[in-house]
Amino acid sequence: MTLDLLADALTWAGAAVAVAAGMRLAGTRGAAARLHAAAPITVLAAPLLIAGTALRPWSSWHDVAKLAVIAVLLAATGPATVVTAGQAVERTAGRAHAPPEGTGKGTGVNPP
Repeated sequence: MTLDLLADALTWAGAAVAVAAGMRLAGTRGAAARLHAAAPITVLAAPLLIAGTALRPWSSWHDVAKLAVIAVLLAATGPATVVTAGQAVERTAGRAHAPPEGTGKGTGVNPP
């Protein structure tokens, strides 16, 4: 019975985070701000939902193995996807230009 309660709590918590992030996303302007608004879904809601589903009493080891693969893939590709999307936003906004000559910014070398 306590495993059922834990599964319910994790599932509802994940759903609540996803709904809250989705509502916040609807009112957010700008692509960069939307990336930040959507981040809780990947970082918090998805792991909570996966854990809650894996702990369900009807879950077989096959189901749990599939969910574990999804969780690993999400954890491995999530940050790279957000970084790539952020870089695309920067390029689209025209801010991805090289720093002015002689400023030393971005080169790792301080100007004289």
